[in-house]
Amino acid sequence: MNADEVRRRNGELDDHLLSIVDLIDPRRLHVPEQKPEGVEAWSAATVLAHVAEFSRFFATELRRLLADPAVAVGRTHEHPERLAAVAAAGSRSLDELRAEVTAAFANLAAALDALEDDHLAVRTNNRRYGPEPLTAFLDRYVLGHKQGHAQQLADLVKEAR
Repeated sequence: MNADEVRRRNGELDDHLLSIVDLIDPRRLHVPEQKPEGVEAWSAATVLAHVAEFSRFFATELRRLLADPAVAVGRTHEHPERLAAVAAAGSRSLDELRAEVTAAFANLAAALDALEDDHLAVRTNNRRYGPEPLTAFLDRYVLGHKQGHAQQLADLVKEAR
């Protein structure tokens, strides 16, 4: 995959996610997904708040990494910004969340604009996974992450019907 392909795939995922957002019934925004007892169940609002937050976070991480390839990147599930975004989702409207997601996608797309093919081979210092190429970082935290939450959101919309 080259830098243009990363940007293209990111844009496709953004469009796909926003098309799913357009299908969300605002009355079901805060209804959690159907999960077995003991398994964390998220609502569409929680998913959207998380998608916006991780897009902003990893845009910042990418900018830091491109400025200094030796910098440590990544995080764990217990990251305070992640937890705060998930916790605050319950008080947000669909319009607020859609605007936040749209702005976060634009921020990440702008960060990806600086990406060049040569960057993709850079070895990152991932806090959780250790040394790995930037392609692994982009797949895990940007492209794969968005794809996973797009599916989660689509399943929530389907459950609501």
